[in-house]
Amino acid sequence: MSLFGQGVELVGRIKSADGKLQTKELLDVCRSVLPIVDKLGTGFSLVKYDVGGNIDRLAACAATKPEAYQADALAMVQDDVAAGTHTDNSSVTKGLLWLKRAMEFIVALLDRLYTDRQVTLSQAASETYYATLQKFHGWIVTGTFTVALKIVPSREDFFDKVGIQPGDEAARQQMHDFCTSFGAVLAELQAFLAERGLDDPAKV
Repeated sequence: MSLFGQGVELVGRIKSADGKLQTKELLDVCRSVLPIVDKLGTGFSLVKYDVGGNIDRLAACAATKPEAYQADALAMVQDDVAAGTHTDNSSVTKGLLWLKRAMEFIVALLDRLYTDRQVTLSQAASETYYATLQKFHGWIVTGTFTVALKIVPSREDFFDKVGIQPGDEAARQQMHDFCTSFGAVLAELQAFLAERGLDDPAKV
């Protein structure tokens, strides 16, 4: 099974029978994306580090009340808000927010590569970055990303590294299916955060 086929399976496990987003399963999907970030080149080491750090932050919080927090990832945020600690940069709320944003960027990039068979990886990554993450970044972080976007591998090399060979439409479809299924989960997270005023627009 391809990297993306495994991802689709993992996404299918996120929701419990009662529709809650389970923490370990959600973080397992995010971890499965890290090898994909790796394949974007050394310039994306900052993204990989940031994603890994936020996964660890959420996992550590879930471990403090495993019965409640493992069963419902959003309960961690609700308790964070109730305690008044959600505005801290090291809070679980900020961790989930930035993890979601990074995942949105990766999913949007992959889907762009699926829908546009001619676009280069560099062009797709640049356009996706400016459509998703850039509005949350100050000039220093934007400058770092601008450099990273210029040193990504070719589209062909990237697909080869993630196990999609030329003409392998089944593997491309699995990538698209992953984007669609995980994208729906990310949209649910976004709606939850936005409804509660937690989609902090401040730049970093």
